[in-house]
Amino acid sequence: MDSLMVEVEGGRLKVCVDGAGAPVLLVHGIFASGYCWREVVPILAREYRVYTVDLLGFGESDMPPLADYSQSAHARRLHELIQKLNLHNLRLVGHSMGGEISVHALLQNPEPFAQCALVSADGFRPAFRGWQRRLLSGFWMNGFVRTFFSERGFARAVTRIVQEPQVFSSEIVQGYLKPYQRAEFPHAVRQLVRNREGGLDPARVASLPDLPTLLLWGDQDRIVPVAIGEQYRKLLPHADWQLLPNCGHMPMEEFPAETAERLLTFFKRV
Repeated sequence: MDSLMVEVEGGRLKVCVDGAGAPVLLVHGIFASGYCWREVVPILAREYRVYTVDLLGFGESDMPPLADYSQSAHARRLHELIQKLNLHNLRLVGHSMGGEISVHALLQNPEPFAQCALVSADGFRPAFRGWQRRLLSGFWMNGFVRTFFSERGFARAVTRIVQEPQVFSSEIVQGYLKPYQRAEFPHAVRQLVRNREGGLDPARVASLPDLPTLLLWGDQDRIVPVAIGEQYRKLLPHADWQLLPNCGHMPMEEFPAETAERLLTFFKRV
């Protein structure tokens, strides 16, 4: 697997590249990184060239304290990355916040994409109110972020994120936490809160071209509930809707082989 740093609006993005064939771009969710796809990548890379990105402010990418971390800004950076890597006929896969960002990228310009898979994708939450934005971007958040991204804090969060917490071994937890020990991370989180936009406009989502789309959800997801997937399903009636049984919010961690195989089956339809 190769890795590179690609300069885009606001800073540099860490990108890992593996395999050969038509391109696939994997986009992680909030407070994760490309690390979350590590079990899926080798399976996809048997047949495709797989690009795994750390979004700005996450993983090993730059974490500038005053960057624009809104969903639409992240989507613009994806387009800039796609252009710089000269990618075409691209299979786009977004998880959680990365799914919402992927939809923003489709709304900005669907031309580079051949297919899109939304995995437990966020998308329709209301914007923060003014007092919420001020509270959650306050200086006190520096300490909260350090506590939350401690091994104990993350272990508590995992009990809600996945259906079977034991899938997160101590080694995997450390893999998630390592990038977020960086001194600049709490400042990036506070800026993310300041920049966070309201959810997607359903009318705009419904107006998207009929791009082949997979909606893949864990049936026990408590972070982005199945009801949000059903909303996507109503707005995108051409999409293939699939549920993973006894799965929470992290299909790529809870059922990596099945997640990869479902993606491969979907990719082969084009």
